Amino acid sequence: MERDIHILRGAPSGCLRGPILDLATLLSSASTGVRSITYLSPLLAVIVGIVHAGLAPVIVVAGVKPNLVLVAVVLVTCLAGFLPGITWAFLAGLTANLLVGEPLGSVPLLLLLVSAMVAGGGRILGGLVWIYPVAAAFVGSIVADVGSLLISQLVTDAVAAPPPFDILLTAALLNAAIVALLLYPARALAQRYAPEEVPAW
Repeated sequence: MERDIHILRGAPSGCLRGPILDLATLLSSASTGVRSITYLSPLLAVIVGIVHAGLAPVIVVAGVKPNLVLVAVVLVTCLAGFLPGITWAFLAGLTANLLVGEPLGSVPLLLLLVSAMVAGGGRILGGLVWIYPVAAAFVGSIVADVGSLLISQLVTDAVAAPPPFDILLTAALLNAAIVALLLYPARALAQRYAPEEVPAW
């Protein structure tokens, strides 16, 4: 049995194209024109989910907590494409969901939505190769937080209340800042693990 799962070529044009990154082990085959995703990719996604469940509740910056799984999903979707992005969204989101007190299934569902939005938006904002991932994290954070509030109100029959926009904006800025800090290291990893690819950003 082959140890690689092959997917078709074609990352979103608006994301960070060129280096094909699975954050550590997403490899590219220039001769065959396909991308190979090793089985380490799902493992890394699960590890990110565990790290999020362990660290995010105890890390507080400006009164808000970072969404580490959302940051990872945005980066993977931008760097590797839609299919790896939704794979990370499901596995990392489900792992985190099982370890935190969110309604079951809500975290991967919202991350899948964010990944789809990031991939779709990348096809429109193709030229903003440095700005787009940061902006995508900002918007995706707001979407995920608003969605989480709505789901919590639905499953708990709580009285509907206006979302705390100041907290939502602060959390979105924090997540966008984390993505901005990780962009250059992500590019370095991409160049190391896919040196035959020429960066387009």
